[in-house]
This record gives sequence, structure tokens and C-alpha cells, in this order.
Amino acid sequence: MSNLEVFRARSSLVSAGVAYFIIAGMVIQSIYLSDFFGALSALCWGISLTVLVYVVMHRPKLELFDEGIRITNPLREITVSWNLVESIDAKYTMSITVAGKVIHAWAAPAPGRHHTRKIHPSDIKGTNIGAGGYMRPGDNPRTHSGAAAYLATLRLTSFRSSNRTPVHANEIRTHYIWLIIIGASAALALLFNYLHYL
Repeated sequence: MSNLEVFRARSSLVSAGVAYFIIAGMVIQSIYLSDFFGALSALCWGISLTVLVYVVMHRPKLELFDEGIRITNPLREITVSWNLVESIDAKYTMSITVAGKVIHAWAAPAPGRHHTRKIHPSDIKGTNIGAGGYMRPGDNPRTHSGAAAYLATLRLTSFRSSNRTPVHANEIRTHYIWLIIIGASAALALLFNYLHYL
């Protein structure tokens, strides 16, 4: 992967940070105010919620590189070389189409439909977006989906105009470990909570 660029929504990172802080505060308070089994239950709930926040808010990202793109969603990691990407869109989220299948990126959600009212002509000047006189809210480069789609389109255009050798890489990795951790820690939390009230 050469010339790597990572895209992550800052608002997701901030929200995840706030959630981590709140969860840590709740767990620490429960540990001080409860008995042994109550403290263990709180700790297990804290682990379960922390991993859930990490998977849904902190983990999703886009990695753009000269050879292709990697979309990291909560449970899946999809790596595709540029020569296999048929199109890039930003309707509901930034997405790519590969072999007729649409792959959405959690890291780049589109805004609501009312966002169109906030679009200013200077937002799209020189981007060649909305050339037909209409631009969807998700296409705006000031939104997460629009910025990600614009960066990916630049890389795709650069790849197509160069004489690079196609890689033909298409890899999907599914990480069930996060679901196992969340489920196991929640089950332990319920068990310790039951023992706490015995």
C-alpha cells in the first residue's frame, strides 16, 4: 500500500471518546459503591459497552492508497483494487460498486436531505460535482460522504489515467471476535449481577 491516506469522521472519534469517558466513570463509580460481584458485573458491562462503541463508532474507516481502497466497517474489512471499482457514490453513505455489488462505508455517512439548503456554490467550486445542475446532500465535499467520495474519485481517476499494472485484489475479512467479546462480557455481567443479588 503506497501513498496511504486514512479517512475517519472526526465527529465519530469525538463521540467515541465521550462514550469511553462516560462508561469509565460509570464503571469506577459502580466498583466503589458495590460489593465484589456487583463490581465484577459493572466491569463486564463496561467491557461490553466499550467494545460496542469501538466497533460501531471508532473502528470504521477508509484507507485510500495508490493500488486500491480498504473499507473497514464494524465487522468487515473489504480491500479492493482500483481496477475492480466500477463506480463511487455518496447517496446514503460513501459507497463503491464492485462486480455489480454496492459496498457501503460506515465511516462516511451522508447528511439528511435538509442539508441541501446549506450548500453554497463555493462548496463545490472546481470539484466538477453537481455539473448537471443538481447535487445531492451526500455529494457536498463538506460532508463525510462527499469528502470521502471526492478523495476516492481522485484516486480512481489517477489510477485510470496512469499505466499502473492492475492488481485484481478483492479481499473480505469478517471479524466475529468483536461479537464474541461483546456477547461473552454481557453474559458474564448478567451472571455476576445474579450472584450479586443472591
